[in-house]
Amino acid sequence: MDIAQIDFQQLRIKHILYKSKVRSFLYGGTFDAAFFSSAGPIDVWFTTVGRVRYASEPAISSLARLHREMNSLALELYTLYSNGNIDQAHEGLKSVEMKSDQFIELLSNLDKKLQQK
Repeated sequence: MDIAQIDFQQLRIKHILYKSKVRSFLYGGTFDAAFFSSAGPIDVWFTTVGRVRYASEPAISSLARLHREMNSLALELYTLYSNGNIDQAHEGLKSVEMKSDQFIELLSNLDKKLQQK
C-alpha cells in the first residue's frame, strides 16, 4: 500500500466517523462542537495532508468544498434539532447522505487515478 492509499484510507475513515457523529447528535447524542469546527479531524487532514501532498489534484479542492457544505448542513441540522424541529432535522440527514455519497465517490476516483500513475 503506498502513501496515497494510506492517506485516502485515513480520510475515508474520518469521513465515516463524521457521518456517525452527525447521526449521533440527531438521535440524542452529545454534540461535539470541536469536532464540527475547523479544528475537526477532516479539516485538519486537508490542512496537513490533502493540500500539502495533493495540492496539484483538483479533486482535493472539490473534496474540501463538499466537506464544507456537509459541515454547514450538519450545523444547520443541529440548530433545527436544538430548537425542537427534530423531524425536520432527521429529514435533513438525507442531504448529508447524498453529499457523503458524492464525497466517497470523488475520493475513490482520486485514489484510483493516483494508483494508475
